[in-house]
Amino acid sequence: MRVVLVSQDTAVAAALRDLGVEVVYLAAATPEALVSTAMQEDADAVAAPGALGAITALLADNGATDIAVVGVDSIAAWVVATAGE
Repeated sequence: MRVVLVSQDTAVAAALRDLGVEVVYLAAATPEALVSTAMQEDADAVAAPGALGAITALLADNGATDIAVVGVDSIAAWVVATAGE
C-alpha cells in the first residue's frame, strides 16, 4: 500500500511505515501538487490535514476516483481497516 502524506508530524509517517505502508512524505503541498504527486506515485490514498473536499474534487476531475482521501488523524486506522483489500 502506498500513501501520499502531507503532515508536519513525522511520527505519522513513522507509524505508517511500521504498518508496512510505503509513504511518500510531503512536508507541505497545495491540493493541486498533492493530487499530482498521488497520481504520479500511483497512491492508494492521500492523507492530509485539511482541504479534503478540494483534494477529492481534484482527484475526480483527473479521473483518479480510486485514490482514497483520508484525514491525517485517521490514516492509520484506515490502513488497518483496508489491509488486504
